[in-house]
Amino acid sequence: MSHRLLAHTADLRAELEAPDFAALHDEAVALVRELLVGSSPVAIRIARRPEIDGGTAAPPQPEAERFFRFVRELVYLADAERFLAAAVTLDGGVTLFGETFDPERHASERQIKAVTRHTYRFEKSERGYRVELLFDL
Repeated sequence: MSHRLLAHTADLRAELEAPDFAALHDEAVALVRELLVGSSPVAIRIARRPEIDGGTAAPPQPEAERFFRFVRELVYLADAERFLAAAVTLDGGVTLFGETFDPERHASERQIKAVTRHTYRFEKSERGYRVELLFDL
């Protein structure tokens, strides 16, 4: 598993790699946390079950779309509710674990406006997953 920042003319582009879909979600949580608060530790104090797929009445979404919506939800929760994710489980849905941003314990590194579909790449191979994301800062 790995993630790294990539050069881009504007905003911030990132690449994530993981051996499976659950580990890809772990990498997204680590990446968004790093972008927002750097190396500040984020404790597991709150569990959240965000509605990402549109609920049980909505048709199932392809993996690429579900993952993009997941990253978008991480950004939304940080912006609108100051929630910082530290961990995630995929257990018939998504459960996020983390805490509310605390300026006494967390350094504010960047503010993410959005994750965009521009240059979004989602690739699955026998080696796992590779995703490229562009964050609007």
